[in-house]
Amino acid sequence: MGTQDKRFNSIWSLSQLENLRLNLQQRYDYSKNIEDRRKLGQFSTPFALANDIITFGLKYIDHNNNIRFFDPAFGTGAFYSALLSNIQLSDIKFSTAIEIDPLLFKIAQDICAFSGIKIINADFTELYHDNLYNFIICNPPYVRHHLINSLQKKKIKDKTKELTGVTLSGLAGLYCHFLLQSISWMDKDAIGGWLIPSEFMDVNYGHPIKSFLLSKVDLFRIHRFKPKNIQFDDALVSSAVIWFKKRTKQSQAVTFSFGGTLMSPQEIKEISYSSLLNEPKWTRFPCAPQRTVHKYMPKLRDYFNVKRGIATGGNNFFILNHAQILVCHLNFFVRFFPVQDI
Repeated sequence: MGTQDKRFNSIWSLSQLENLRLNLQQRYDYSKNIEDRRKLGQFSTPFALANDIITFGLKYIDHNNNIRFFDPAFGTGAFYSALLSNIQLSDIKFSTAIEIDPLLFKIAQDICAFSGIKIINADFTELYHDNLYNFIICNPPYVRHHLINSLQKKKIKDKTKELTGVTLSGLAGLYCHFLLQSISWMDKDAIGGWLIPSEFMDVNYGHPIKSFLLSKVDLFRIHRFKPKNIQFDDALVSSAVIWFKKRTKQSQAVTFSFGGTLMSPQEIKEISYSSLLNEPKWTRFPCAPQRTVHKYMPKLRDYFNVKRGIATGGNNFFILNHAQILVCHLNFFVRFFPVQDI
């Protein structure tokens, strides 16, 4: 182990390094208009969450000078900072990161210069892999489809199809393309851990992604945070962590967890692949039971053209539990059928 390795694996040094990174991240966030950050999908990962994700992922990686780490949306390097807090620098064979923002790129370079990580200032969706990696961890840019211009969207969609054979809807956000395009950067049996919005699990544009995860890689864990437990102070989005290995499907079930943290969830349950293939709403799990699909049972779509409504964020008003529905029915009955009329 070299002098640098000893120096930067002391608790004090790493703590100081993370404090510096966090301070620079906060200065950057405060200096930039929130709308400008939304255009690039820049929502930094809190260190506690990054550390939880890294700690979980390291259980599946050989630490003996064999970690080949890659992050295609590096930011200031929250995941890399968490990685260095859990292992020796000598455990990393090589590491690479991509960051599109020139200022964040410069900050990351200054912070991580000692570690030997290769940081590239570029757009990940325009690059092809230079090496194959066995540990890919990422919080990809959360850029909604309407913020991507038509020419760029076509270019990104074509690249995703070229690499995976998957054609994504124009409604898919940028994070969907990051997730799929990263597969070509993964070595055999590599681990991928992705902190992404949970919306893909229920919407139509998420179907090709779910199909890919169930057929082309070994999807083994999905943890979903409670919607009220927002993981990002500056983004109102319900988050999930998706884990898979780059190998043909071997698991018979996916472990779904909900609430709490990835390492200490409030609920956890294994859901069979067969159930997931027939279930359009994955956010049912692990709280709801697996549904039995009857091939000839009529469905709502057989009689109505069902479309998604306006996303107001006012779920407390629009989504009612069983008791609240009963009260509404009672109020309706009392209003239109007074006691004297009975």
